[in-house]
Amino acid sequence: MTPKLGANSINKLYLGSTAINKAYLGATVLFSGGGAVPFFPASLFASGQQGLWLEVVQSGEFSPASLFAGGTDGAWFDPSDLSTLFQDSAGTTPVTASGQPVGKMLDKSGNGNHAVQATAAKRPTYTEGSGMSWLAFDGVDDEMEAPNAAFNLTGDLTMGFAISADSTLKSEYLCGGVDDDGHLLLFSAVDELRYVPMNSSGEVRTGQVPESNALVLTSWDRSTGDFAVTLDSAETTESKTAADVVAPSQGFTLIAAGNPGGGNFNGRIYGVILRGSLNSESEKFLVKTYLASLQGRTL
Repeated sequence: MTPKLGANSINKLYLGSTAINKAYLGATVLFSGGGAVPFFPASLFASGQQGLWLEVVQSGEFSPASLFAGGTDGAWFDPSDLSTLFQDSAGTTPVTASGQPVGKMLDKSGNGNHAVQATAAKRPTYTEGSGMSWLAFDGVDDEMEAPNAAFNLTGDLTMGFAISADSTLKSEYLCGGVDDDGHLLLFSAVDELRYVPMNSSGEVRTGQVPESNALVLTSWDRSTGDFAVTLDSAETTESKTAADVVAPSQGFTLIAAGNPGGGNFNGRIYGVILRGSLNSESEKFLVKTYLASLQGRTL
């Protein structure tokens, strides 16, 4: 039996311009001469054998837009894309150069959950350097607000942030509501991340936040109450009774909402992905790889 690609039979395989005459996986022939042996990795485990099957996907083929196919809510913010940045909250004056304020950042997910800052003095600054682009927040009052719809208040939620924080953390929100009322992710005064997704009924904490580029990923399974936060590759999990988030009286502040008695985020935001669904293991890897690339890092 010869495998097919659509209605077309696959009779030859090439690596570049070199023809592949025979290929093996262990003792299993995957391809021989003019015909391929149909093979599915799952068949190796059909009788309960133990093992690991990894499917490698080139990260360059991944676009976060695929996470929102089929109407999945959320938001995708990419400060490296100048076409999505405007100096005013109305979106009439484009950002064209490093050092200009950002009053509106368009959501690239297709959901229209744009982030805005109406007050000129509170706008972060678009900044370029070493081939990278980011939004710089001053640690005083800079912040951006996104609609509640970006945070899927009634279902599952995953979040990803590519950041670089300063060395003095002051209970600074990356994402929060009013005080502790709502789904939030914050830095505490002891230099750790705290994730409090259920109106303070439970939380998870990470180790110390590095004084350099970092990836922050969260997940919240609303059906089970399980939630987790990952700082780079270190994951911390917690399980609580499922509960709905309490929607704050104002829109969630996407970045840099000051915790009462604390301060606002002082550092860089390279990219943000908010998704109203749980990510598969492969999607987690692709999101991390994508966000790290915005920082100039390769995982």
